[in-house]
Amino acid sequence: MSTFFKHPVVLLGVGAVAGFYIHKHRKEIIAAAEKYTGVGKDYFLQQKESLEDLAAEAREAEEAVDAPAKKKGPE
Repeated sequence: MSTFFKHPVVLLGVGAVAGFYIHKHRKEIIAAAEKYTGVGKDYFLQQKESLEDLAAEAREAEEAVDAPAKKKGPE
């Protein structure tokens, strides 16, 4: 069976069928790719915003811990 799929005529036929299918449905394929690209961009921006919020909270917590030490002054 594996030699059957390695035969050049079979590979040519599979390539022709795949090319026909892609050409016939190219508009749907492009629309789906654009949709998933937009979804990916939205996800990336959401994660970036979440990370920035987390970093800001960490900075605020660090400042809250350092603030009492600064008010006391040197001993």
